[in-house]
Amino acid sequence: MQSITEIETFDSISLSILWSRLISIVDEAGTTLQRTSFSTVTRESNDFAVVLMDIQGRSIAQSSISVPSFLGVLPMLTKALLEDHFPLDSWHEGDVVMTNDPWLCAGHKPDIGIVSPIFYQSQLIGFIGTIAHSPDMGGVLWGAGSRDLYEEGLLVPPTKLYAEGVPNDTLFNILEHNVRAPLQTIGDIKAQIAANDQGIRSLHRLMDENDLTDLVQLSDAVVRSSEKAMRKAIKEAPDGTYNYTYETDGDGNGAGCTFQIAVTIKGDTIHANYEGTSGAHELSINAVKNYTYAYTAYPIKCAFSPDVPNNDGAFYPITVEAPEGSLLNAKKPSPLGARNITGNMLHSVVFGALSQAIPDKVQADCGSACWCIVLNGQTNGKEFVEYFFLNGGYGARPGMDGEHTLSFPTNVANVPIEVLENDIKILVTEKSLVNDSGGHGEWRGGLGQRFSFKNVGDQSINISILTEKIKTQAKGICGGEDGASGSIEIIPDRPFPKKGLDKIHPGEEIILTLPGGAGYGSASQRKQSLISYDKSLSYIS
Repeated sequence: MQSITEIETFDSISLSILWSRLISIVDEAGTTLQRTSFSTVTRESNDFAVVLMDIQGRSIAQSSISVPSFLGVLPMLTKALLEDHFPLDSWHEGDVVMTNDPWLCAGHKPDIGIVSPIFYQSQLIGFIGTIAHSPDMGGVLWGAGSRDLYEEGLLVPPTKLYAEGVPNDTLFNILEHNVRAPLQTIGDIKAQIAANDQGIRSLHRLMDENDLTDLVQLSDAVVRSSEKAMRKAIKEAPDGTYNYTYETDGDGNGAGCTFQIAVTIKGDTIHANYEGTSGAHELSINAVKNYTYAYTAYPIKCAFSPDVPNNDGAFYPITVEAPEGSLLNAKKPSPLGARNITGNMLHSVVFGALSQAIPDKVQADCGSACWCIVLNGQTNGKEFVEYFFLNGGYGARPGMDGEHTLSFPTNVANVPIEVLENDIKILVTEKSLVNDSGGHGEWRGGLGQRFSFKNVGDQSINISILTEKIKTQAKGICGGEDGASGSIEIIPDRPFPKKGLDKIHPGEEIILTLPGGAGYGSASQRKQSLISYDKSLSYIS
């Protein structure tokens, strides 16, 4: 356990200013990544994160636009690089290390970690890293369709992509010849490098302007402040062990999964134990422990200390345990491609347990794990890989109805319809709210949506699809009611997977109905003014 040192090295005003400046540095780097990327998954959906780290690999600042699955992952990766692959004395200015190892990085191969050292006045003072979801890493199309890890494409162990500024042409060549749409994949990797370089330049300016020679004292102060705030918040909650069980669709055809959690609050610490959770699944919905930690720690931080920026200190009081070989701690060669559909439901499991201890600080279950669609084919003689994400209703919270079709816990953004229709030969035929799909309660769950599209081209399009809550529903909390389930159909009607791979043939139309969010508190306690307002809306009965 990390201890909190009381030695003050910065006054509160100076620390606040410098801390804000650090966050602006990683945000600026994130903007560089977004604006120079080639794929819609990064450029439009913001499926990335940028993290500034000290010489120990501790996170100091994380970009404001960051997917929670990357929470803490880059520091974990950097610490592993320092310990097992590239010790401190082996780094040189201009080095860039790349890996997509799921157990070191973010849990599946499409997430590529890029780490660069930061030198200042010829001394190594820290690291900056990015993780972004690559448009493709070869193998079967990204999703739940692979049978094992090896069908999910290239696994690049920690390797120098650049050594002292010189590119590793062999690695670039291997990547180019093993992925779909290589211009997109290589372009996104170079955008990650550009983001790191931008962050380094901005940090140099901060060092110059504030007469800093290293990041040691600033890093200690930031980490210490976050840890202190988190421990104080946890300590205000009642001690105890709180259990919760949560059922999921699994494959969507009857082979469901069970999450079991025991959350123990003791003093200023929290321990989450997933003993009793289902074993690894035959579909690619398995998660590794890094990923499980991220999506467990995130809702805990949201409940206890939402306003303190993310860095290592906020997570020192949180520990997570999952049985080896389970759905949440899978081992090779378990397939991992769609681990996001599993991780995206852990907030519901954590909040379900915490509702017994801090009911005023949790929210009801959301109407998704985020549904993910990947389309692949050829247009105008070029191969394309296009992603888009859809969300159901947001769960209700104390004092607030759930928002409609809002993404949580992941915060990937919607790809504009105009971009999809411009890039590939599909026509979006409907995008609308689903009447009365939110769970009732003192506070009502948000509505799901209906999204349909048709292949208007003359060639079949490969599709990888991930859905959830077709067999199950978003679970109400503190007396709230469940949200409505989702559905999927194809016209003309034929068998179509809930999770997996298929093709959309010319003229076929896919209709996706996403689930509603769950309610919070008993519906009998809803204010009459809100009931009257609900009745005035055509989409809520």
